[in-house]
Amino acid sequence: MGAIFCFVVAIGLFPVTVPGAPSQPVLTVSRLSLPSLAPSADRAVIPDYLEAGAQPLTVVAPAVDADALPDAADGTDARVAAIQEEQAQSAGDGVVEAARVQEDRIPIFFEYEIQEGDTVYSIAERFNVSTDYVVWNNADVITDSDLLEVGSRLQIPSVEGIIHSVRIDETVSDIADQYEANSDDIISFAANGLRNDPNLLTPDVLILVPGGVIPPPPPPPPADTIVPQPGGGGGGTGAWGWPVAGLLSSPFGPGHPLGIDLAGPVGTPVTTAQGGTVTFAGGNPCCSYGYHIIVDHGDGYETLYAHLSGFNVVSGQYVDSGDVLGWIGMTGRTTGPHVHFELRRWGAYQDPLWFLP
Repeated sequence: MGAIFCFVVAIGLFPVTVPGAPSQPVLTVSRLSLPSLAPSADRAVIPDYLEAGAQPLTVVAPAVDADALPDAADGTDARVAAIQEEQAQSAGDGVVEAARVQEDRIPIFFEYEIQEGDTVYSIAERFNVSTDYVVWNNADVITDSDLLEVGSRLQIPSVEGIIHSVRIDETVSDIADQYEANSDDIISFAANGLRNDPNLLTPDVLILVPGGVIPPPPPPPPADTIVPQPGGGGGGTGAWGWPVAGLLSSPFGPGHPLGIDLAGPVGTPVTTAQGGTVTFAGGNPCCSYGYHIIVDHGDGYETLYAHLSGFNVVSGQYVDSGDVLGWIGMTGRTTGPHVHFELRRWGAYQDPLWFLP
């Protein structure tokens, strides 16, 4: 026994060295893109968008207890989902930088409710945009920059730009040209969801056109076109009809320069004023037009129906005069149930009452 003990002691004093072996444990990490994710996790199961070029953004996230880290080889997908949920809800300490975070954290626009004492200038300064972008993106709310209605909701672009409703068959180039903007700025703005691919543009969504401007009013229509008369029809592809048989609550004019409002109970069918093709059916229920539909009638005529509760048509669908487009609701900026109705000719707003029978 004594001999064996001496042998063990000798081995301990003079260990055998294997050539090329590291003197300390080595941990290989090919990419660490999220906090608290075990460094040896299988990179292949992390969603592709996390591998995009990093665009730094500071996000507040909770501190993570190292003892709570999951095993490196298990639960990666669940952990990624948990981390994203923590980022969305937390108010703790920490910093995260990831391309996907920018898309999640920088929206197309912020919703803002006008407070007592607010001015266009103070709101613009609060959101770090020029006053033009506050006015341009809220033309249906701000008809006089000196008179803001307390309680009204505005949509303020997250960066200086124009919020645009994407019509069917529109391209990024079309939209950029419309607002004198750069196509690359549109497709690279993360919140638009295009991921640098213009082919991912889809109709019925709202996007932001960074750096875009509202062009000057279009010139008058050609002199040889039909000129509508009050109470008459004319224009487009046939006679016009009322979208609802409701009370005219707001006529077209300086205080309401885009169209008319027709009041009616929630759920009242809203019909197309004339045959045409639906080019947009979407919107955001928070503010502005809310859920709205746009119909192209040809010959430069276009109508818009806003504050709907839902849709009965889809983009690209042809509708005849009198077909039900949707129903009166209270989405967007509204103090009561009604449909906001606009009629444009070559982009210029017209008084619908000059066309309706």
